[in-house]
Amino acid sequence: MNYVAIGFIVILLIYFNNNDNSNKIQRDQKRIESKLDRILEHLGLPELCNEYVSDELKSELIELVRENKKIKAIKKLRESTGMGLKEAKDYVDSL
Repeated sequence: MNYVAIGFIVILLIYFNNNDNSNKIQRDQKRIESKLDRILEHLGLPELCNEYVSDELKSELIELVRENKKIKAIKKLRESTGMGLKEAKDYVDSL
């Protein structure tokens, strides 16, 4: 049942990517991705979440922070996970 809901959400994401109203689409997509992440966390599958940070990426980020390249670390995190600027900055600051 939960996988059907996840499949439905993925189909909605694909549909919204093809729509013309990009601002509304981006807001809707973010909301849906957030809900999907909460569903995946509830199912015990956090590695499938949109903003999941792998151990390998975390190691790279820690190395960049040690080299005083915080901005590069934030940029890499945002590119890899799709996190927003504030979330990525807060994550890098917590390392």
